[in-house]
Amino acid sequence: MPRVKGKYNIWLKNLYSKDTGFNNRDVVIFLFFLFLSFIFWYLNSLGKDIETEISYPVRFINTPKERVLVEDLPSKLNLYLKGPGYSVLKLKLAGNRSPVIIDISTVSYRRVPGSATLKYYIQTSGLAKKLSSQLKADCEITSIKPDTLFFSFDRIVTRSVPVTADIEVNTERQYFLKGQISVDPDTVMITGPRRIVDTVKSVKTRYKRLIGLNETVKKDILLERIKGITFSDKRVTFTIPVEQFTEAEIPVPIKLLNIPDSIDIKIFPDAVTIRCLVAVSDYKKVGGIPFEVVLDFKKVDLHSSDQIPVEVLNVPSFVNSFRFTPAKVDFLIEKKTK
Repeated sequence: MPRVKGKYNIWLKNLYSKDTGFNNRDVVIFLFFLFLSFIFWYLNSLGKDIETEISYPVRFINTPKERVLVEDLPSKLNLYLKGPGYSVLKLKLAGNRSPVIIDISTVSYRRVPGSATLKYYIQTSGLAKKLSSQLKADCEITSIKPDTLFFSFDRIVTRSVPVTADIEVNTERQYFLKGQISVDPDTVMITGPRRIVDTVKSVKTRYKRLIGLNETVKKDILLERIKGITFSDKRVTFTIPVEQFTEAEIPVPIKLLNIPDSIDIKIFPDAVTIRCLVAVSDYKKVGGIPFEVVLDFKKVDLHSSDQIPVEVLNVPSFVNSFRFTPAKVDFLIEKKTK
């Protein structure tokens, strides 16, 4: 590698040496005239007619009322042009800034034969005149590719769907949710193509995580977007009811149901202790809760069990972390004497 580099340096030295008669000034003059020749050649070629293909941006507007395009039509069409080179160059430079507009309401489109859906097609050869008038160039559009554009319409429909809160909540110690997270409004109207609207069962809020709550929170939140669908409301208000909880303990006697007539039965113990968490504001209600603890002998096989499970009824919704002891009781059966 050093040997090659040395030869290169010697060549450069010889090139620019006075002895060669080929100095820097000669090189600059030679390159200038070479560049000038290229410019004249290029300008001359721009004045001649050429045939070329360019990819030109298009935008489709004015779909029929109460209809929407299901598939996206192409954003570019391949135009085959014939005309002066300078005109073609102008179109290539302007294409990214000014797409041609295709007004669907003025275009002749036809239904695809035998299609069950609202499927149509446009033959692009019929667009040549409209596109040429917008391009305002001295070029002729000889053909357009693709030669056929296929697209589908769908009906625009509106219906009401529920809103669900996608919210994760973490409270401080001894604080709990008092009820469910609510949103207002709890339903929204969605509008869009029937084939999409019919699949939407609910609209979710944006995901949000709240940590260390120790009081009720009320905030606005955006709805999660669904492509192709518009909402009557872009945001809703969610409420997270948080309150401090305390433990309550209530003794409740066991009721015996459906005892067979032929036996007497005694249970041990004859009461259970219910422990639960309730909001501080609901603590006074605990004494009035109509808890029922029952033992239903229709649901018990006395011959295969040493203990009988009990069942707790009438548990109100404001009670959390509900538990009771014992869950099973011992029993003693005695036959009735005649």
